[in-house]
Amino acid sequence: MRKKSSRFIALAAVLAAFQVAFMALACFVPTGQLGFLGVASLFGVAAVVELGTAGGALVYAACAILGFLVLPSKTLAGLYAVFFGPYPVVKALAEPRKRWTEWIIKLLFFNAALTVAIFALKMTVFDLFNIKFGVPLYYLGGNVVFVIFDIAVSRALTVYMSRIHTKIGKGK
Repeated sequence: MRKKSSRFIALAAVLAAFQVAFMALACFVPTGQLGFLGVASLFGVAAVVELGTAGGALVYAACAILGFLVLPSKTLAGLYAVFFGPYPVVKALAEPRKRWTEWIIKLLFFNAALTVAIFALKMTVFDLFNIKFGVPLYYLGGNVVFVIFDIAVSRALTVYMSRIHTKIGKGK
């Protein structure tokens, strides 16, 4: 029992450290900020696979708090907290369902996260609503990019499950 809890804590800490490291890279590399947040999200996927949905949620919560405490860009910490952090947990909860239900859940989550991000940016940085077609284009483009991102994460998850998960599970 003790060995299992020690493994859980150690693996959660390592995955959280990688997530925060990639979140920090997003702050210091101006091009590819969303890409670095996407890579951080992949470590969240690994947390869900290795530690379960609850463990993945705990790693997300820890990283979201750390992000707001240590990252210089609170905007990127907010993007992680609203979308990239909880996405692996939502994906894990949505995918055992029928394909159309899975996509409805994921798209509802993404659009809710995008709405929160738009209103947060509107209140803090700039007003997207002054652009006549800006908001609908953000939703249209965002949904297309989200579907591509979800497919890419699913493919990365397939590689992870076939090459890495089996080795971690056997203790190699």
